[in-house]
Amino acid sequence: MRSASVYRILTNNRVRVKARILVLSHSYIMRSYRRKFTLIGDLTSKYPEVQIRIITPNQWIENFQQLTFTPTPDNHCQEFSLPIYFSGYGSRFVYRRGLTTHFRDFQPDIIHLEEEAWSLNALQTLQLRRWFCPHSKLIFRTSLSVEIKQRFGFLPRWIERRIFRETDLAFPLSLNAVQILARRGYKGRSIVFPNGVDLRLFQPMIGNSVVMNLKKSLSLMNNFVIGYVGRFLYMKGVDLLFKAAKIFAEWVCVPEQMSYPRTSVTSFKILLLGNGEYRTELEKLALELGIEKQLVWVEAVLPEAVPEYINCMDVLVLPSRTMPDWVEFFGRVLIEAMACRVPVIGSNSGEIANVIGEAGLIFSEEDPQALAQHLLTIYRDQSVRHDLIERGAKHVHDFAWETIAEKTLAAYADLLVEA
Repeated sequence: MRSASVYRILTNNRVRVKARILVLSHSYIMRSYRRKFTLIGDLTSKYPEVQIRIITPNQWIENFQQLTFTPTPDNHCQEFSLPIYFSGYGSRFVYRRGLTTHFRDFQPDIIHLEEEAWSLNALQTLQLRRWFCPHSKLIFRTSLSVEIKQRFGFLPRWIERRIFRETDLAFPLSLNAVQILARRGYKGRSIVFPNGVDLRLFQPMIGNSVVMNLKKSLSLMNNFVIGYVGRFLYMKGVDLLFKAAKIFAEWVCVPEQMSYPRTSVTSFKILLLGNGEYRTELEKLALELGIEKQLVWVEAVLPEAVPEYINCMDVLVLPSRTMPDWVEFFGRVLIEAMACRVPVIGSNSGEIANVIGEAGLIFSEEDPQALAQHLLTIYRDQSVRHDLIERGAKHVHDFAWETIAEKTLAAYADLLVEA
């Protein structure tokens, strides 16, 4: 149900508000990130006074893949893709040309910057706003999850201070990010907006022929499939998953120790979807542990294909570890797995525990034995597995793009009331 402020802005016959909203987002090039704005466009489609224009790069490198922008069919938002410098670098990229006209001619009432406050694109946005539409309201989004010191000098901190001073509203990813922003000097208003999930894309596919054929092609049939989706980097903790899998295998194979029926070690597989520089080390570790035959490696696939692989899993694990300059800031794959009705297990790094809530199992970082116990619980106890699946299915609606779209539109409306 729309908030009163949204209703007031969009349907008040006595006051016809002409609202122009300009969104800048490099993530929008990925189809899985567009759903929020597609829904906002649907909600405002009956009101020509409300125009939403989205700017995104024409090309971007994500997870070692070159992405090219393709328009969204039947989208009520205006989409513009522009050339950039420094593709794949969220804090460094800037638009090469074509951006000025969207500030000068479109004259936005709200500028929604879906980039970090210290990025060069943030500076570019501030300057164009100052030159062409200084009275527009400004929103920035942040995924901050840990206190950081930028590696490239004072410029990012200077940009961040300017954004903090001139912005009207922040959209942090979590409550932790709100606290970090405050410690970094931000004194303005914030509304927490987590990452969302497209429930049309991420959904259970029980009996789906594509998934069944995929499981057959990956030799996953009749196996308990432990899944991981993400980059292969040390901080992602995949080595902990391997060590836990070794313990899990030993427990399953020695019933006199655990009072469980004997099962062959080959009755489980670990499906690993992603890329990363740490893969060579992981392959060596798997050989040392003797679990190399249980591993199924899959190169990173397009976001649209990820649900098919998640639906091949019996449990998804996110075993991240906290580093001095990094922590798991959200863990979107956890929500995606819940939406596919796959139970999840995560470490207590960063926001993982908050994202999971009561809808999954959590273990302490660097504790492979605790992770192995959680794997064994889901493997053996169907009632626990079913309960986690049902909790996840309910929990995921808080992260649905439909929910986030309406809250975003309400935030826009509140800013327009002030204006």
